[in-house]
Amino acid sequence: MRRVSEILGIFLSATLALFLSDMAYAASEQASAGTDASATTDPATSTGLRTDSISETVPSKSQPEDKAAAAAQAFDANKPPRAHIPIGPDLLFGGFASFRADTSRNYDLSSRWGDATTIMKPDLSLSFAYVPSTYVHAYTNLGVEHPVAIEELIDNAQNPSLQVRQAYVAVTDVVEGATFQVGRQRFRDGRRWLFDDNLDAARLDYRYQDFSIEFSASRFGLVQRELLRRDGASNQERFINYYSAFTYKFAKKSKVSLFALYQQDHLLDQEHPIFFGLQSEGELIRHLNYWIQTAGARGTDGSKQIRGEAVDVGLTKVFSGDLKPSLTGGYAYGTGDSNPNDNIDSAFRQTGFQSNSDSFNGVARFKYYGEVLDPRLANLMIFTGGAGIKPSPVTSFDVIYHYYLQDHASTRIRGTNFGAAPTGLSKDLGHEVDFVAGYHGIPHLYTRFIVGYFFPGEAFAEASRNGAFTASMLLRYTF
Repeated sequence: MRRVSEILGIFLSATLALFLSDMAYAASEQASAGTDASATTDPATSTGLRTDSISETVPSKSQPEDKAAAAAQAFDANKPPRAHIPIGPDLLFGGFASFRADTSRNYDLSSRWGDATTIMKPDLSLSFAYVPSTYVHAYTNLGVEHPVAIEELIDNAQNPSLQVRQAYVAVTDVVEGATFQVGRQRFRDGRRWLFDDNLDAARLDYRYQDFSIEFSASRFGLVQRELLRRDGASNQERFINYYSAFTYKFAKKSKVSLFALYQQDHLLDQEHPIFFGLQSEGELIRHLNYWIQTAGARGTDGSKQIRGEAVDVGLTKVFSGDLKPSLTGGYAYGTGDSNPNDNIDSAFRQTGFQSNSDSFNGVARFKYYGEVLDPRLANLMIFTGGAGIKPSPVTSFDVIYHYYLQDHASTRIRGTNFGAAPTGLSKDLGHEVDFVAGYHGIPHLYTRFIVGYFFPGEAFAEASRNGAFTASMLLRYTF
């Protein structure tokens, strides 16, 4: 009962604070009629499902900022700061200071509720751009952060870090519609299902009217990312990624993309997956939004042939009214491997660079496969339902429900941070409920609050049926 009261208290406190902030925002709007509250947001203005947009980091000399598009963008915690403040001839500066606190409790699904990890992470991110002409610009983003552990299950050293998050040069419109970009740059797709990371890459993008095509070769950590120390090599550093995509924008708010991705394991020479598929999102009819993602995985993993498939589809209906209520339904399925002992691996796998984050109709992105379980879409079926309100263009509240089933009963859940594993005797992994609140009505300030609770199912042993809890708060001030 005590833990339920604590969770309820956090929920109500955050809700009350955000509603009061929204009332203050509405009052300031009336007092300063004609002032555009969205002028401080920095949207990406790409027209397709391509993996990045130069306008996300450096303002265009030829096109003014689209403030209406800015107001419609959901807050993206991984978005780099925009360089927009002149500090010299052709030099621009920008950045943000943020504070994030994350806590996770009982991830081993035992009865020891005190087993928790709480980390606070202040972060200063600075961006610099050199724009000598309409055709050429360079951009660098440096980040300084120092995590502070309030409580930990394992005593890990929390060291300060100085990171080169992005550093690239771009050449645009020398050939009309073409962009060539080389260096460390952000890769992302609309729902962050394939990419949401900064990769060292060479990328060519060409656009003509409503069509665009992209080719890139990339690698994680080709050049050292951390300047104060050298961390151990991550699994992502093994792969060179060859990516191509063709995108068509067929309506004002709708687009479809065909993609192909080959990952070459150049270190261990074990995995060589090939992904191909379709992504589409937009508006079916007025106030009814959709998303569709399908992919096949082929290639080899050691001596095994990869033969996996996945699909992720959903609808969001936005209703009229002052609160702009919305309802969302979604289904995601990634195949599993029914016979691990043969030479065919029929389990789907994601790229390793995804974050699986989006917003249904709100102003803050969240992990749409669950904030607590946070799995990769492999050997898994996920049924999702969501309800939200949007009292103003800068405030939203969402409640999201997930039900998880394995395709084939297994002792492994890919991607999760849980310390407890399923028994492999049941497909029923359990349920999860998340609450997400976002607000960015105060100029330059973005806030996001998330709580989630996971209820284990029959797939876990009787001793591992206690729930897991997470909470996250993020405050960011941009300049």
